[in-house]
Amino acid sequence: HAKNGYVFLEIRRAMYGLPQAGALANKLLRERLKPEGYYEVAHTPGLWKHVSRPVQFTLVVDDFGVKYVGKKHADHLLTSIRKYYKCTTDWKGDLYCGITLDWHYDEPDRYVDLSMPTYLPKLLQRYKHEKPRKPQHSPYPANPRKHGKSAQDPLPPDDSHKISDERQTEIQRIVGAVLFYARVLDLTTRVSLSSLASKQTSA
Repeated sequence: HAKNGYVFLEIRRAMYGLPQAGALANKLLRERLKPEGYYEVAHTPGLWKHVSRPVQFTLVVDDFGVKYVGKKHADHLLTSIRKYYKCTTDWKGDLYCGITLDWHYDEPDRYVDLSMPTYLPKLLQRYKHEKPRKPQHSPYPANPRKHGKSAQDPLPPDDSHKISDERQTEIQRIVGAVLFYARVLDLTTRVSLSSLASKQTSA
């Protein structure tokens, strides 16, 4: 409706880019799945359960990761979702949120391997990281052992030039990109990342 040089409109569906789009979509999903018996767990956002069926699923943006006992219960969830949304299924479940899942159902221990095989190679290529001539399994050499009074000596002052704002921003990007990988798969890098992050502001 146009009036006095302004156009007035009503938004009937959530739009990408709106800050409230995710909250509106989640609210609508709750309303639509509630009659079917599905509810979001109170203190674990993104985790959903059914009141009586052995079905649980996690929801990240538009990816459902479903855990079920008995295919009929999974089909019930699919039917409930397809009443309102178009969706595709991957019964192998070998990719979720960018993480490759290698299931071993038939092994005696019954386990799953998580990996992101292309993430780090792409990251190294993106930031033009040159492969070292020798493998470096530690981020920096271990400090030499000192005993007695010399162990208390302060570090020599760092009189090197301060890095530019552009370099600082690049370091922040690299730390953030590797931190995502660390949180998902490899916790061993978090000590090094913490050290880099704490020093980059005055590097």
